[in-house]
Amino acid sequence: MKKGEETKQSILEHGLRLFSSKGYEETSLKDIASCVNIKTPSIYAYFSSKDELFEKIVDFVIDDYVKFIEHQASTMESLSIKDQLYNLLEKLNKYYYMNDRGIFLKRYGVFPPEKFKEHIFQNNSMVESEIRKLIYTILDAKSEDHKFIDRETIATSFICLLDGMLFYLMNCSYEEYERRLESTWKVFWKGILE
Repeated sequence: MKKGEETKQSILEHGLRLFSSKGYEETSLKDIASCVNIKTPSIYAYFSSKDELFEKIVDFVIDDYVKFIEHQASTMESLSIKDQLYNLLEKLNKYYYMNDRGIFLKRYGVFPPEKFKEHIFQNNSMVESEIRKLIYTILDAKSEDHKFIDRETIATSFICLLDGMLFYLMNCSYEEYERRLESTWKVFWKGILE
């Protein structure tokens, strides 16, 4: 990687961490430049403004999450439908819990700065579409003894369950999150069977 590309990547990574921990309003380009060991005006060689940098970070994080979602399909093929859906739910939630990108998504997926709401909403719609595609693939690929309600209702319910569990992951201990996941999963699974 060339020096300029390394610097741009470092700006993105440090911006991601600072926006995640301090918030958009409280993070300055000076803060980011200091972490990267460059002067603040040097950021403008890569990004025209703080807003553009933030949007590029949103795009970078969403792109990474979509790749993560797509990768899940290849890791669960040998599992039953029930286990595939459960593992998908668990892995998507843990993505938010285990890395800087997930922390960023937690913060700005729930409370986006007003001027970025539309940009973030469009990206979130793309994420939801990818999750739906994967759920449809899981439901369509296996012929098991189970009969299911319609797949659109299953996908919508799954996404609502994912969002609800994310709330508990963000606000409770990990043990409490796991307890609620186990309880809620049983109801979800019974509810999607005909």
